[in-house]
Amino acid sequence: MRRESEQREKLVRQLAAAVRGASLYSITHPVVMRALEGFTGSALALLQRGPKVAIGCIGDDLVVDGTKLMLKTGASLGGFVRALRDQEIEKITLETGATAADLKGLVEALAGAKPGLVSVSDWLRTRGVRHVAIGKVAVEDDPAETTGIAAALKVYRSATTIADTLWQMTKAGEQPDPTPARKLIEMLTRMVTKDRTSLMALTALKKQDTYTFTHMVNVAVLTIAQARSLNLSPSLTREFGLAALMHDIGKINTPPEILNKPDKLTKEEFEVMKRHVVDGASILRRTPDMPALAPIVAFEHHLRLDRTGYPENIVDRELNLCTLVATVADVFDALRSKRAYREGLASARVRAIMSEPTGTFHPTLLRRFINIVGMYPSGSLVVLNTDEIGVVTHEHPADPFRPQVRVAFSPHGERLPETRLVNTWERNDRGDYPYAVVESVDPAMLQVDPLTLL
Repeated sequence: MRRESEQREKLVRQLAAAVRGASLYSITHPVVMRALEGFTGSALALLQRGPKVAIGCIGDDLVVDGTKLMLKTGASLGGFVRALRDQEIEKITLETGATAADLKGLVEALAGAKPGLVSVSDWLRTRGVRHVAIGKVAVEDDPAETTGIAAALKVYRSATTIADTLWQMTKAGEQPDPTPARKLIEMLTRMVTKDRTSLMALTALKKQDTYTFTHMVNVAVLTIAQARSLNLSPSLTREFGLAALMHDIGKINTPPEILNKPDKLTKEEFEVMKRHVVDGASILRRTPDMPALAPIVAFEHHLRLDRTGYPENIVDRELNLCTLVATVADVFDALRSKRAYREGLASARVRAIMSEPTGTFHPTLLRRFINIVGMYPSGSLVVLNTDEIGVVTHEHPADPFRPQVRVAFSPHGERLPETRLVNTWERNDRGDYPYAVVESVDPAMLQVDPLTLL
């Protein structure tokens, strides 16, 4: 068993070395040829024992034939994993019958791959490479819970747990581990793709006791949603999400009595608070395999478009697109969340504050964001024109003022024994709208968790 594990590790290291060499030199260069011969020998030897060899890439983990390899990713292996991730390659399958020419073609394809251009699969097919397949890792999902609030809640709780671990790890003096962070972002990105409505609804929950971790996850979710609306590549969308997740990591050095002070900070305390942007950038810059965007966003996320804000005295610096996107998400979530020094604000009030001409946000990106979250985001409590109260379950794509609402409270504020769904965009026989949203309402006023209504 140990010998088989060593052979699998050897196979992966030889493939990574051959790809790295071929990306620097000609395929006929002696260095490349030696690495290619080693990879070919290992692959053919393993194929003699079974019909195929599957090399999988899940986050930063490498798996061969279902067995996770306990490898330390150095520069070469780390670069190999990132290259696979950029090409959205989760699995490379070598099949019985593969020839040395097929394996050489695989190395050339991986070495010459350019994200967003010709895929590795297309490259192999056009050059007649057989018995080598590129695909996705099969993930076993519960069909009943791949979408919907239950599935979103499972992902959200896992995400906040991982965020908690990352925070505590960094607070203890360690570097934040990018591997679980990338897995977290992968989970959130998939859920945003499958069921953005349910996941966005969970970001509206206002729990002060877990604010740090939920804020990290919420900003990541809202940033990923914006990145997808901008049609960014999947790999860049994940980079945006990871940078957004880690944007406030510098606050590990901020004393809790300042972070949670219920009153206005003194000038001296505010100076301490402002250090978190520099601290965060420093931590992330020193962290191996952390994307370059992360320290940039940590440093810039309190700068306005005109470079006021902090850090001070920043001139002739164009803010990164990821910063502009993450800042919108950061402020939106901070304003609507419950904190030690104030209650969370209703979404309508938050939108009004953010729309004021302060020069904080890029106007086009802010408009896009408002379109994404809607006038009444999923999970919002609203009052109808019938004086009934319910929770928004879905937004209407063409009319953000007319969402679907699950009515849960009578006009007198009594909890209804059974809820009912109302589509406020539907007209009656006379062509009138019998239902309309009047305003948002703070869940704290009714002492109700909107999640229980969804």
